[in-house]
Amino acid sequence: MSDAPTALAIGTGSSVTQGILKALAIAELPTRIVAACVTPYSAGLYTAERAYICPYAEDPAFLDWLTEVCQAEGVRAVLSGVEPVLATLSPAAEQLAERTGAVCVVSPPDTFEIGHDKLATCRWLADAGLPHPRFAAGDDEGAVAALAAECGYPLVAKPRRGRTARGVVIVPDGAALERLVGREDVLVQEHLDDAGGEYTVGCLCDREGRLRGSVAMRRELRLGTTVRAEVGAYPEIRALSERVVERLAPVGPCNVQLRLREGRPVPFELNVRFSGTTPMRARLGFNEVEEAVRHLALGEPARGMADARHGTVVRYFNELYLPAQAVAELQSTGRLDHADAAGTLVEDWGRLGPH
Repeated sequence: MSDAPTALAIGTGSSVTQGILKALAIAELPTRIVAACVTPYSAGLYTAERAYICPYAEDPAFLDWLTEVCQAEGVRAVLSGVEPVLATLSPAAEQLAERTGAVCVVSPPDTFEIGHDKLATCRWLADAGLPHPRFAAGDDEGAVAALAAECGYPLVAKPRRGRTARGVVIVPDGAALERLVGREDVLVQEHLDDAGGEYTVGCLCDREGRLRGSVAMRRELRLGTTVRAEVGAYPEIRALSERVVERLAPVGPCNVQLRLREGRPVPFELNVRFSGTTPMRARLGFNEVEEAVRHLALGEPARGMADARHGTVVRYFNELYLPAQAVAELQSTGRLDHADAAGTLVEDWGRLGPH
């Protein structure tokens, strides 16, 4: 085992957790990576020194598995971009740290839930006196009718707990809205047009919830995932996002998503976690993953984060070729040593790697 601190990344089939791994790969801090996922076909597993198959976070066996792995591997930081994993880690973080010394990079339950439940997000923004989309709980028939009367159509309906754009629908008329009324798991919002662009602001706070830095991007999405991002100043967008995060006071990362209403920014979702644009910010000089590991897990003093360089990022698909023997071993034993040296091939078309 190397002298570098060990980080456990969970849910490495997720693009967000893969982004966490990308940020660690280019960090100045050397880190030994242990990766875990529920399937052996997760790309992130094969970038780690050791890989594990893990239970689903909702499985009663998950926390016992996590404790055993943290003790066996000497884990200092537990990282994930998967919301069900974080929802399990958040209330268990203190006990896990006492038993193993491993620090989960996640906000406390009350803070995490404000972002995890999109209805709670809207209510919190409204109660805090911050700009917010007009909204109604799906099971509040009167509030839904009032929202439709005030905003007109289209409206937007989305799962209260969801990720990317799964389950998000445009509600074009009253007939479509009628089919959604009464559902406790649905949030109905005014439709904030994306003609003025959608913005995402990545923020990092210290263990006391004090803001240490932010980066604003204007982005284009496809199926809920950022496919193009332009890092810029965007002073009004950034200032409002910082107000939101300073009021929320999360521990570690927080991401604010905004659109414009009549030319003014409106936050409509909060991700109280690392986000899909985390590796983009890291490559441009704002490595929130490294800083979170240094400060929250290793106990280094919190630092102010430097601004990211301005630029444009385009995301594309790529292939990872997995050796059959490595997949079979991971599938049969639940563990693969030296997974990063198993002969995995990444398609390097056009010689696009760093030079």
